[in-house]
Amino acid sequence: LPAISAVLAERATRMFPILGELDVVRVWAAFRVITSDGFPIYEQSSRYPGAFAVSCHSGVTLAAGHAYTIAGHIALGAFPSALSLFSSERFDVSATA
Repeated sequence: LPAISAVLAERATRMFPILGELDVVRVWAAFRVITSDGFPIYEQSSRYPGAFAVSCHSGVTLAAGHAYTIAGHIALGAFPSALSLFSSERFDVSATA
């Protein structure tokens, strides 16, 4: 993870040279999740209705969809059946065997 942070810092200072003059106190970084099929997961918890999961590799690419579509469904309390294709159940091997 330090190597990734170094690349990101180098890019940031190239774009905004003044950042190179700052002292770093903390750095937060994480891996982006990606499913085996590359598509996002959208689902509501069956155990805790009202708790939703949205997981995708590129929040930037899908940001408009998340902000304008997915968020609206969450606010209404349910995903439409068309989004069931993006449930984590698609990875349930026992269901497909």
